[in-house]
Amino acid sequence: MSQENLEIVQAAFRAFEKGDFDAVLRLCDEDIEITQPPELPDVSPRQHGHAGVLEAFAIWPEQWDDYRVEILGAAEVSDQVIVTTLQGGRGKDSGARVQATFTFLFSIRAGKITEWRMFMQEAEALEAMRLAE
Repeated sequence: MSQENLEIVQAAFRAFEKGDFDAVLRLCDEDIEITQPPELPDVSPRQHGHAGVLEAFAIWPEQWDDYRVEILGAAEVSDQVIVTTLQGGRGKDSGARVQATFTFLFSIRAGKITEWRMFMQEAEALEAMRLAE
């Protein structure tokens, strides 16, 4: 199996880390669908297109100082890539340091990320991947 899809997603994470949102957008389909957990406070559960990508990116750094995303694991399965991350920072209002694990499920078609789903639990992402098969 080719690692091409995994490399696309890893390149998107590297570009995000550098603040190069234009590079991330070049890796995303213009009609990308983004789904985030509805239980996250102050986060819209759905975004669409490149404007949605930028909206999703703005949510996290606005709430945190020293915001970081660390990839804990990543794997490619068919046209999907699953990535488990450790995210965190220091709350801008509270000053409290917070870390949380999130798992992403990315769908790739024709070399572009077409769907990005975020889950609170890795098991939820694995189930969504299984149902998509």
